[in-house]
Amino acid sequence: MLAALISWSVRRRYAALGLTLLFAVFGIYGYLNTPIEAYPDVTNYQVNVISQLPGLAPEEIERQVTVPLERVLNGVPGMIGMRSESLFGLSLIFITFDDNTDVFKARATVSERVRTAEVTEGTDIEIGPECTPLGEIYQYRLASDRHDLYQLRSAQEWTVSRVFKQVPGVADVVNFGGYLKELHVEVDPARLDAHGLTLEAVIDALEHSNLNTSGGFLRQGEQELTIRGIGLIAKPDDVARVVLKSDQGATVTVGDVAQVIQSRTPRRGTVGINDQLEAVEGFVLLRRGENPSKVLDAVHDKVRELNEKILPKGMRIEPFYDRSFLVGNTLETVHHNLLEGFLFIVALVWLFLRTLRGSLIVAVIIPLSLLAAFGGLYLLNMPANLISMGAIDFGILVDGAVVLMENTMHELQHRKPANQRAVMGLIARSAVDVAKPTFYAMAIIIAALIPVFTLQRVEGRIFRPLALTYSLALVGALVFALTTVPALCAVFLRREDADVKEPALLEWLRIRYRALVARLLGRTRFVFLAALAALATTGLIGSRLGTEFLPELDEGDFVIFVEMPSSISLEQGQALLHEVRSRVLQFPEVAATLSEQGRPEDGTDDEGVNMSETFVRLKPRDEWPKGVDKDALQDAMREKLEEIPGVEFNFSGPIKDNVEEAVSGVRGKVVLKVYGQDFQVMRSTLDSAIAALRKVPGIVDLDVYRETTVPQLQIELDRSALAREGISIDDAQRTVQTALAGFVVTNLWQDETQIPVRVILPPNETADQERIANLLLPTPSGARVPLRDLASINVRMGRASINRENNSRFMALKFNVEGRDLGSTISDAMKVVGAQVHPPDGYLL
Repeated sequence: MLAALISWSVRRRYAALGLTLLFAVFGIYGYLNTPIEAYPDVTNYQVNVISQLPGLAPEEIERQVTVPLERVLNGVPGMIGMRSESLFGLSLIFITFDDNTDVFKARATVSERVRTAEVTEGTDIEIGPECTPLGEIYQYRLASDRHDLYQLRSAQEWTVSRVFKQVPGVADVVNFGGYLKELHVEVDPARLDAHGLTLEAVIDALEHSNLNTSGGFLRQGEQELTIRGIGLIAKPDDVARVVLKSDQGATVTVGDVAQVIQSRTPRRGTVGINDQLEAVEGFVLLRRGENPSKVLDAVHDKVRELNEKILPKGMRIEPFYDRSFLVGNTLETVHHNLLEGFLFIVALVWLFLRTLRGSLIVAVIIPLSLLAAFGGLYLLNMPANLISMGAIDFGILVDGAVVLMENTMHELQHRKPANQRAVMGLIARSAVDVAKPTFYAMAIIIAALIPVFTLQRVEGRIFRPLALTYSLALVGALVFALTTVPALCAVFLRREDADVKEPALLEWLRIRYRALVARLLGRTRFVFLAALAALATTGLIGSRLGTEFLPELDEGDFVIFVEMPSSISLEQGQALLHEVRSRVLQFPEVAATLSEQGRPEDGTDDEGVNMSETFVRLKPRDEWPKGVDKDALQDAMREKLEEIPGVEFNFSGPIKDNVEEAVSGVRGKVVLKVYGQDFQVMRSTLDSAIAALRKVPGIVDLDVYRETTVPQLQIELDRSALAREGISIDDAQRTVQTALAGFVVTNLWQDETQIPVRVILPPNETADQERIANLLLPTPSGARVPLRDLASINVRMGRASINRENNSRFMALKFNVEGRDLGSTISDAMKVVGAQVHPPDGYLL
């Protein structure tokens, strides 16, 4: 069969080359349409459940939202793990699925089960966007010299975000920073009391004063009119004119007891850029499985359209982080390797065969086999990445073509064909002579990759694409070596090539090698002993080598994770982060820096106001001062930042940081978790582990992960006192919530913009603990009772966050490894922890 294929390729050489050209065109099409990733997505498929109940502490969020949701989500088909985090006003649940799970079915099942959970009324539950931790592909700032933060955030929320979501492949757009516009109805308690009204009355009136209705149809002659009853609130004055009560002709409106002002949604996070305290930004998220290059091209088109046609004059989008630069660097690396490999193979083959035409024929295998790999990946709908493409060995790809070409040249030089027809017959026979050895050699190499296909989970997601890409390239190289190479030889080799003289160096090497083999054949025992000694030596050396899972990914830019004191306020955190950015900008290698403090209003992040991701965008390396590398820059930057007291810093990369958190729920290279219920017991166990791990060489950045407590003003209602006054717990809690945090009662529409209307007390009424204690709660009899008589009000420490995994609380410590390999460090760490740390019954490490 191989002989027939080769003979056909020589006889029908132009047809064979035409088929090769058609395949190359398809390969180019596959290359242009195959998703190119800088780094393989190693994370499991996840569905995120985001639940918000503003105002509740983490303990209440866990009890009233997270645990009920976990109960109904247990046993979802395909689920292999569930992790959750309860924070102030926010519950995040991450459900991890098996690789073979149907994506849409998983999301639908989670959505159905969530509806059955018995959570506290008013909880806003959403399913997170269908993206991966690597999905943050485009980060930008919305800037203007003439618009305020309200206008910028409104444009981002209602215009920019909507335009980007029209791009096929965009899963979502995260809006962050600035002021999200709200209408606040600040009720004056004194005026409310003077008119004999309560907060409940204001809330009830506003809820029932914002409605359009239908009156059906009215026939008028030959026409039919649609009847609309229009009662929607259209402007702030409409809110002020809402009637609260009418008594003997005297009407009391909202404006009589409250001040209606434009304000903003209570914030749990801010964005700052360079020397500016406030900024508005957006993140474009890539849908799982989409081609980032194509999506980014479409996003760039939308950016131009927004800047030139849609946004108000003076407002513009300024990109901060663009994944296309990293993808472009990946493609540049592949192209660079391809060109270098091609030229090196041409030079090396020419050195031994001394025929430029023969060298070029052999080197043609390199681009053709890579196109075969891209064509196969396109058909299988799999992405390519730097690891899978960079691991391809060009020497192995051209091995078959080199053997065939060398045998053809050898036959030409020794047989001296009389005419071109004889040359063609000689090419066919020469190729057939080495076809079987070539086929078996390449097949063995492909078979050696079979174990890689059995890898699972994280390692499988990294190395299976590598094995598949390599196998596709090897199969392509084998097919082209048996078809295209003979056809090219038949077209381009001539009788004159028989006169090519073999280099004298090769003849000298052949003579010496023949003599060496002759001597060794008489000393087989010595050869075997030498081989065994070499094997034992390499085995001994190999056992002492360190082990790493993968080399570090250099993403170009990096992220500084800033952890401030747990009780810090939002405004003080802003000021501290401004200091961090100022120090970072002092380095000439830095182009720009942006800080994300806390979390956005949609709850898609889990940071508290004391935590920040500070992105550092670096200038191109050729603009750096001489002698500075990235490690030295990070060390210098760390030293500069550690001068700020009370703040911890951790350096990472945007992709690396997200992947670590998605895999383990903790940002850190190595993580140790303890499962249980009592936080004090778990903390004590981790303290013992830290003491043991400090003795292990290579461990750095060792610390408990996010084990923080924050001061809480706890209002503990007295049930007996409430019963005496006839006030229910629910009424009391709602009054306290409305007075302090506010209560969104309805929405005001301005064109297509939706503005929440929040009832709240003025800031001066709740400015301190004493004024909160003086809040008046209405009783059924009409009397007013101060909150101090109905509750004890004290400042106590509470949890900043509560982490759970597989229905159990957990705490974790994390560390990184420097100056030593990862494998031996973890091995030593496991030994010392196993020997010295003994958690009590009911707790698991």
